[in-house]
Amino acid sequence: MIASIENFASIASGSVQHKAATLCYNTHGNQEPFKDIFVAFSWIQELSDHPDRYSLTTGGSELIKQHWLSHNHSLAFECILINGKYEPSLSQLPEGVFIYPIHEASVSFSTFMHHLDVDAHPLAFLNAVCSDDQGVVIYVPENVEVTEPIFVRHITFPVVSEPRVIFSPRIVIILAQGASAEVQVSHHTQLENGVSISHAIINGATELFVAEDAELSLWMAPRYLAKETLSWSHIATVKQEGKCKIIQNFLDAPHGYGFFDNTCYMVDQGAYAEILVAIQSPKKTWVKNLMRHDAEQTTSRQDIKSILYSGHFLFEGGIYISPCGELSDAYQKHSTLLLNSSAQVSTYPRLEILADNVKASHGATIGPLDPKQIFYMRSRGMTEVEAQGKLVEGFLAQGLSYGTFFDLARQNT
Repeated sequence: MIASIENFASIASGSVQHKAATLCYNTHGNQEPFKDIFVAFSWIQELSDHPDRYSLTTGGSELIKQHWLSHNHSLAFECILINGKYEPSLSQLPEGVFIYPIHEASVSFSTFMHHLDVDAHPLAFLNAVCSDDQGVVIYVPENVEVTEPIFVRHITFPVVSEPRVIFSPRIVIILAQGASAEVQVSHHTQLENGVSISHAIINGATELFVAEDAELSLWMAPRYLAKETLSWSHIATVKQEGKCKIIQNFLDAPHGYGFFDNTCYMVDQGAYAEILVAIQSPKKTWVKNLMRHDAEQTTSRQDIKSILYSGHFLFEGGIYISPCGELSDAYQKHSTLLLNSSAQVSTYPRLEILADNVKASHGATIGPLDPKQIFYMRSRGMTEVEAQGKLVEGFLAQGLSYGTFFDLARQNT
């Protein structure tokens, strides 16, 4: 399997990657909320203690690229990353949209790219070090309206003989003033014939910059396997009257361990940010949101839907309104269908309000499907499975963004 990798190297003791992992673990390993997460993501401590046991990979071999071109050709607008590296020969974007490797764009777009801090964004900080500028920058210029979705696909090819391999995809999306776009980010592991398991470690990051009057919708639908660990950070900065929506679809019952760290910074008047999450029966997955209101009249929405037949889902939803955030409006809701006694859900709302004239609220509901509704639907000729499916679809469709969750429901019925 190493033949499928372009670059493969062990992590040396004292290297920048080793130092970053050590700093990350020493800062957060014994502190909430990361303490329990780092137990499940034990590779961070192990990398700190024994760096030589771990390796970094980037890119795919020419054979892999040719295989992708011949078997996965698409007419859609796509940006392809293989093992964390942007592959321009496999990518195609709409006219008027620009795409660059990070190492080429880091100077021109430095004012838009976050200077990641280990205290605020520990795993994104580690991603920035380990990705070695192999990621991608997508730039939508001023007043450009992208009418078709842009698909950003990250594919890993696991190295079976080397289970401690870290993949670090990094994606930067910049919308200039008045621009609009929908971007759909996906991750999956490509297993070769005869291979049924992957121990891949994926630590991804997406940085978003939404300028004045720009609008960005970012969808993410990751798939992670039973022995994989997947962490992904989304960090969005929204300027005056800009709008940013992040939609995470985990309805395809993720089987490994997942952690998703979402932060939205609303830094100018009228900025709007929204995070929608739908998840079904994960093995164990954490979602941690923070909505920061750092200007007047900013608005945030969080709507989390969990449907649990099994597994454990943990949600922490943060709202921070600074002294500059007068007249801001923040809302958070976590709704759960608990459909089996073996399933578990944990929810932790955290509010810090430092301004007086604001609206801020949160709520959580947990319960089963209504047996009376199931009985009624069965009396009209539905099977029990069909009745449950319709009720779950209705559960997803209720909320702040009806169309969005209805689309998620339709995709998974």
